[in-house]
Amino acid sequence: MTDDRAFRSRAVRGAGWVAADKWSNRLTGLLVLAVLGRLLSPADFGLVAIATGFMAFATVFVDQGFGRALVQRAQLATVHSSTAFWTSVGSALVMTVVMVASAPLLSMIFGGSGALPGVIQLMAVGLLLNALASTPAALLEREFRFRELAIRRFSGTVAGGGAAIASAFLGAGVWALVIQTLVTATVGLVTLWVASRWKPTFEFDRGVLRDLWAVGGSIIGMELVGLLNSQADRLLIGAFLSPQALGYYFLAMRVVSIMVELFSSVFSGVSLTTFSRLQDDRPRLLTWFYKLTSLSSTAAIPVFAFAAMTAPVILPFVFGEQWTASVPIMQILCFLGALNAVAYFDRSVLIAVGRARSAFRLTLGQSVLGIVLELISVPFGVIAVAVAVTLRQYVYWPIRLITLHRNVGVDWRKYFLQWFRPFAVSIVAVGASLLVNVATPRLDEQHPVLFVAINAVIAVVVFGLGTVLTNRSFFTDLGKIARRRF
Repeated sequence: MTDDRAFRSRAVRGAGWVAADKWSNRLTGLLVLAVLGRLLSPADFGLVAIATGFMAFATVFVDQGFGRALVQRAQLATVHSSTAFWTSVGSALVMTVVMVASAPLLSMIFGGSGALPGVIQLMAVGLLLNALASTPAALLEREFRFRELAIRRFSGTVAGGGAAIASAFLGAGVWALVIQTLVTATVGLVTLWVASRWKPTFEFDRGVLRDLWAVGGSIIGMELVGLLNSQADRLLIGAFLSPQALGYYFLAMRVVSIMVELFSSVFSGVSLTTFSRLQDDRPRLLTWFYKLTSLSSTAAIPVFAFAAMTAPVILPFVFGEQWTASVPIMQILCFLGALNAVAYFDRSVLIAVGRARSAFRLTLGQSVLGIVLELISVPFGVIAVAVAVTLRQYVYWPIRLITLHRNVGVDWRKYFLQWFRPFAVSIVAVGASLLVNVATPRLDEQHPVLFVAINAVIAVVVFGLGTVLTNRSFFTDLGKIARRRF
């Protein structure tokens, strides 16, 4: 087997395990979310969403971008991984103390809910668990050992979900969601260390630390502004509206995020590793980039269109009637998911070719625009925030295209077409669905099963024909992946 065929085989096997990982975890997570949605209140989800937002920011300072730096490096010595490990563990201890001490103040900012300080303090334990897992997980990813990573995440998801459901049935309320987070992290950590051949040594080198910071420093800034991108909306809703409003928004955003991860991140999970190995072979890198964006957008956008069409029936049916207020929010956010399906790979390819600073500036600009739009929209309610978050992505997209062209050599016209073709087909499908709704008013209320079935037929027919006419290579590429010949 040639080196090229060996590389393709490893990448495709990796994509297969990432697909198994993402689909098993996200579908399991969706099932757990549906059960918990019926047992807990929107306010419970809102409180945990606030705490999760703060934990996400703290986690950036724990990992400090070293995990990505370890994956990206062409050559790696033991001292690199050990230095990264001990730095992350030390940072986790500091950040845990900071979060525990600042929990009462943070709670006052968000209305002084009695449960919020304890929720933040208990979830802070997860920072140390994440630190212990960060380096071995990065090394497994570097070696294309996605099977072990898939087993780790699935075992954690199942254990955490089971513990949360049992706790919710016993009346634990918001604490069921906290238990889910900690059990998931603990079981995943144990599984990871059992699978990993790597063990830390007592090595620490300041020169190596500076070397890792050459990549990690840009990534930590990029992660921070990326979190501003993803968490500012939730924190603003929690601060200016209410935990209940945040709960409605959180559920809609969570469902859309799971959908993005089910499709786009199946390929994104191996994108950084694949692009990094091809960083010195730009033509091959671009070939893979176009293929991955095409596969992702063509697979994902039809699902977002179908979700938007059927949300008034499916969302209350799955999660309960108390979540009806989440329906219009989810329909708006489906437009966000449709764009993220193709934009998911931008940051990975920039990091892989050594343009982490460009990726950081790109994310920073988008975050600033997002915060401005969200601050303007939050007084008008949670639906206005959903519109602002979605609008931010579309307004800023031309700048992302220019950045990719200048730093990687991406042909923006070819890249845009990867997204536009399935998006245009989705407009036809949504239009057909609207015509059915006009012709059969109240069908979704009187015959919900028939309503969903009709929309499913519309989606399959329109997207099937549209893909054959506009992107026939999609089926060829899927076949190659299935035969591991991509």
